Amino acid sequence: MNRRDDTSHVHPPKRSEEPFQAVAMPVERASTVVFDDLESFERRVERLYDGFSYGLYGTPTSRQLEDHIAVLEGGSRALVVPSGMAAMTLATMAVCRGGERVLIPETLYGPARDMAERFLGPLGIEAVSYDPRLDASIAAMIDGRTRLVWVESPGSATFEVQDVPAITAAAHKAGALVAADNTWASHLLFKPLAHGVDISMQALSKHAGGHGDLLMGSVAVHDHALFRRLKDTARFLGYGVSPEDCALCERGLMTMPVRIRHADGTARKIIAWLSERPEVAQILHPAEPGHPGHVVWKRDFAGSAGVFSFVLRAELAPLQSDVLRSLRLFRLGASWGGVHSLIAVSDPRKGRASFDWLKPGPVWRLSIGLEALDDLLADLSQAFELFAEARRNGTAAADAKAAE
Repeated sequence: MNRRDDTSHVHPPKRSEEPFQAVAMPVERASTVVFDDLESFERRVERLYDGFSYGLYGTPTSRQLEDHIAVLEGGSRALVVPSGMAAMTLATMAVCRGGERVLIPETLYGPARDMAERFLGPLGIEAVSYDPRLDASIAAMIDGRTRLVWVESPGSATFEVQDVPAITAAAHKAGALVAADNTWASHLLFKPLAHGVDISMQALSKHAGGHGDLLMGSVAVHDHALFRRLKDTARFLGYGVSPEDCALCERGLMTMPVRIRHADGTARKIIAWLSERPEVAQILHPAEPGHPGHVVWKRDFAGSAGVFSFVLRAELAPLQSDVLRSLRLFRLGASWGGVHSLIAVSDPRKGRASFDWLKPGPVWRLSIGLEALDDLLADLSQAFELFAEARRNGTAAADAKAAE
């Protein structure tokens, strides 16, 4: 068939049907999906969950990533969405309606707590915060209107470890579902679905993406009907993901076990160094024997990540800015799980009630990357020397005043 140039520009020659196999995920982009006949076109809505009907609702690339995540999570189905925050919003809105309640731990990701108050509240969904250490005692907070209980273990700033099986048992007994923000541990270190959780959520931007250049979140489930509720809510919200980002995430998954093990090994040595520093009042890491959640962590988790916090002595707070400015490898950034080492400074006491176990002082969260241990220790050493110098100067000034 002879075609004019304008038509040939739009319709390239058909490609070979010979199989092409590569180790990398193929990237297939599309908004429009075409059908061979009218019957298939008119029944395209039936393809929303398992086939392809429109690019927004899934491409072969995104479905391959979803299938991979479902396997890694130990679930039957998974769904990828534009961010971890989107995944949390999606899970909550898929389960809760106006007039119902969702329980969220005080440790939950800060923007998610804002979402619960400022977005879900006006929709009539009541969000109630709870002490993450309640564990089985959370049963007293679950009433007939409670539809969902969120857990985050460990908490992303102060690293409280929750007894997820006990919370799940209490919630299910009262007819509520449980969703877990499992971003810190990921499916490698803790599998929420195996511990009775209904929705396992991750911010794939962190460990899975692994390079600080990807935004994506996921939810994984056992129950197919729940998956359909999540899928419907996602399409009503207009959630879609780029196939290029899916391919980047798939590539990140390939190296994720090696990266997590390396970061954890480096983090343990940095923790040992910090433990000897007089400037550090407390280490917050569940693998440390003195951590309040260590026993539960040891029972339920397969290991730990290279993300932890420590508390500086309160009197050092005025020096933070100068010390942070002197760092060369550690950069200030509110994320974790990437190849670059990061520090996030926060005051997690804001908006929380129970801190009897946390010592006073600024909280620094470190995400350990892939840099050499000696270089990271050298960076911290030269920065902490500013603390030591200020302490020496303060002591000298005090001695001089006493001698007057």
